[in-house]
Amino acid sequence: MLLFALLWACSDTIINEVKQPEIIVAPATLEFGHLRSGFESKTRTVTIANAGSKDLIIDHLEIDGENYAVDAAGFTVAAGGYHQIHISYTPQTFEHNEGYLDIYLEGDEVASEGVWLDGNGDAPVITVSPAEHDYGSPLLGCDTTQEIIIQNNGNIDLVVSDISIMSNIPADITIDFGTLPAFPWTIAPAGRVAFFSNYSPIDELDDLTTYDISSNDPANVIFAAYAAGAAVISNEQIQNWIQQTTVLVDIVWIIDNSGSMHAYQNLLGQNMQSFMNIFLTYSPDFQIAFITTDSSNFVGGTVDSTSIDPVAESVAAINSIGIGGSGWEKGLQMFETCILSGDCGSWMRPNANLIGIFLSDEPDSSNITATNITNTLDAIRPGMFTPYGIIGDVPGGCSQYPFIAQAGLGYYDLIQNYSSQWWSICDNDWGTQLEELAQNISLKTVFNLDSDDPHIDTIRVWINGQLTEEGWMYDEDLNSVVFNYDDAPQPGDSVDIGYSSWGCDGR
Repeated sequence: MLLFALLWACSDTIINEVKQPEIIVAPATLEFGHLRSGFESKTRTVTIANAGSKDLIIDHLEIDGENYAVDAAGFTVAAGGYHQIHISYTPQTFEHNEGYLDIYLEGDEVASEGVWLDGNGDAPVITVSPAEHDYGSPLLGCDTTQEIIIQNNGNIDLVVSDISIMSNIPADITIDFGTLPAFPWTIAPAGRVAFFSNYSPIDELDDLTTYDISSNDPANVIFAAYAAGAAVISNEQIQNWIQQTTVLVDIVWIIDNSGSMHAYQNLLGQNMQSFMNIFLTYSPDFQIAFITTDSSNFVGGTVDSTSIDPVAESVAAINSIGIGGSGWEKGLQMFETCILSGDCGSWMRPNANLIGIFLSDEPDSSNITATNITNTLDAIRPGMFTPYGIIGDVPGGCSQYPFIAQAGLGYYDLIQNYSSQWWSICDNDWGTQLEELAQNISLKTVFNLDSDDPHIDTIRVWINGQLTEEGWMYDEDLNSVVFNYDDAPQPGDSVDIGYSSWGCDGR
């Protein structure tokens, strides 16, 4: 009876044993090393063994990573057996490729095991700059040259075996290899060679030259590049404006208060009526404030559109400035300080144009340059700031009894940065100066041309579509069309200015 019980117990143990597969994968990482892209490929083996007591069923394989390949079909590994799979790596260019092999068992949605993959492709890599160049539309007869650079961004020598050139007839765009040797050219990693394309248009036909660069770059055996152009007899351009309809402006006068300025301050006060008469004609929404060349604080109160007598209030502010200030005038610095941290900051209106008017008989001695304050103003008031000046003539100053003044350098430089206008502080007739200043602030009379080299005889002006031949002139110093005050476009008028350019820049 006891023997029967023992046998029954043993039989029970054997019956309840569960057979299971057990996967073993080796190696965990496959290193393919460095291969010559376009020439070499390597295959390595992964072994999948079954250490269990039941068949191991691999549903499928997945591989993640560029340039790696494997047969993804599933298979079965018998208990105690193994199966080998083969992974190939074929690099295409100069690159480092990492990847991962995922092994999915039957019925699983998540990979059971995986193998890291790592390989490197060695190759030359050609870059061409510019690969596509458009010369635009230069004038006939103008010669233009463009440098072309071939560079090797790979890690082995780039060999340029040939460059095949094709042009339309006549060949206005040519390729010039200069003193480069005959092909092949060998370019070391990070090295470069340069040659030129030349454009000498002789007709108005579209011009195209293609040049196919043959090399040992496996990814770009033939690199296609081109240069194109379309010359014109005339490069006329037309610029357009609409004269402003509402004058919304904040004006800051920066007045020199050093010992030599008494007569000039008196002239400004005496002629403020001339300024305001023209300015108020346009019913402006305005604010006017005064600072000095040694202080960024407002002198007197603000004169604005609500002032009962803006002329008298302006004159009172000017008369209170005095001449007890520093002999080291720092108008640019005081103006910038006023804007960044002084009275101007909260006073300026965000939608108003900002005007700075500098009055000084000496150059600026600020600790900043005109470029510094230009950067500041362009950041704070982009497209909404214009400087003016009543200063000593540049470059030699001026002397017209009883006035003597040094060149207004610094202020002049800022004004030039904005293609604006200045007047000589030595002129006796300040009434005319201030009338012009008020006119420029209130009504746009200066229209700057985009091209630096206009053909003066080709300049044409239209107001509201009508050709206008009188009432304006071209100012070479300003490179602008400047209207007489009485002939200036009125608020809401359209202004079109057309002209051609000299030279061979083209558009």
